[in-house]
Amino acid sequence: MNSPFLVSTQWLEQHIHDEDLAIVDVRMSPVGQVPKKDMVAEFERGHIPGAVYFDIDDVADKNTPLPHMLPTAEAFSAAVGKLGINEKQTIVFYDEGNQFSAPRGWWTFRNFGAKNVFVLDEGLQGWTSRGNELETGPAQPTPAAFHAHFNAEAVVNMQQVEQAMQNKLQILDARAAPRFHAQAPEPRPGLHRGHIPGSINIPYGDLLENGRFKSLDALKKTFSDKGVDIHAPTIVSCGSGVTAAVLALGLQSLDAKQVKLYDGAWSEWGALSGKQPIAQD
Repeated sequence: MNSPFLVSTQWLEQHIHDEDLAIVDVRMSPVGQVPKKDMVAEFERGHIPGAVYFDIDDVADKNTPLPHMLPTAEAFSAAVGKLGINEKQTIVFYDEGNQFSAPRGWWTFRNFGAKNVFVLDEGLQGWTSRGNELETGPAQPTPAAFHAHFNAEAVVNMQQVEQAMQNKLQILDARAAPRFHAQAPEPRPGLHRGHIPGSINIPYGDLLENGRFKSLDALKKTFSDKGVDIHAPTIVSCGSGVTAAVLALGLQSLDAKQVKLYDGAWSEWGALSGKQPIAQD
């Protein structure tokens, strides 16, 4: 049995013309790539028919140097409305097929009030591998009204993470193991190596198998093997708040009720200019 938040390529083939369906491309430029890949150009070069492009980097809080921090509900409503999306639609997110950024789209829209939000299992790669055609050129959506209501309970800030660390609450880190253990540099400049003291490393790829989310039983085992209590209060983190959403999706697929995402993530905690405690074991 698989996550209730996933849809298959076959499902999308059958429902692609549904009137209440919105397909959202949330592909992102690889972390640390300079210059950044032009993802709007990538979208226009080929996307699933009928899709619009939601720019996670751009629809963000512009008053902080931290990458893609959540915007206000008003800014989110305006940006998403221009894409022709409303909160009552069935919304399907996809990325290249590596589940790097689609769960962040899922998590963001869900916490701004959309109810029927899903991730396309296998993403764009799964779509093309079945011989489906792509559409080219810019999207031409009809503007809509998205009534956003932000769920502040879904997010924590640095002070709340400090408190959670002192209280020994579960903090999960989705970064690759060498980064977590200070054996590899961060892809973003200006950051220490290491991790939040007491945090547990679950690289987001551990929740996947050949680019697809594992079955619910296999997800449960992955968390259990790392000593995670899925029913305990949990904070998920990563490099910048994107792949932390992969862990959030995995946990909430297993009916975890107390999952919060640290949006500043290591980009904030690990800053060379900061004074946060850092473990390097």
